[in-house]
Amino acid sequence: MMRRIAILAGVLGFVPMLGAAGPLYGTIRVSGRPLAQADVTVQCPSFSSTGPISTPARTDDRGSYSLRVEATGRCQMRVKSGSRLGPPFQVLVANNPLRFDPELNANLDRIP
Repeated sequence: MMRRIAILAGVLGFVPMLGAAGPLYGTIRVSGRPLAQADVTVQCPSFSSTGPISTPARTDDRGSYSLRVEATGRCQMRVKSGSRLGPPFQVLVANNPLRFDPELNANLDRIP
């Protein structure tokens, strides 16, 4: 019995942990004002890669968003508001919940 438990624990150690990433949340602002009812997409590792993990969300009336990305590391975020689609910008995703409050310009590009 103990041997079976040890083998099972060893096998599970090699299985990648899906869903290990924590939530990514925050407030999106354009020129200091919350961006309401905008579409937010995080894609890992990037929008140009093949077969990436993509996670969408929508901001509320206060510009707040919350999503769970099923990957960790360097990813890209992109914001769409109406017909405007901003360029992707880098966001880090970790196993722990992270708050990310990007400030964007009128073209929905992140202001460093």
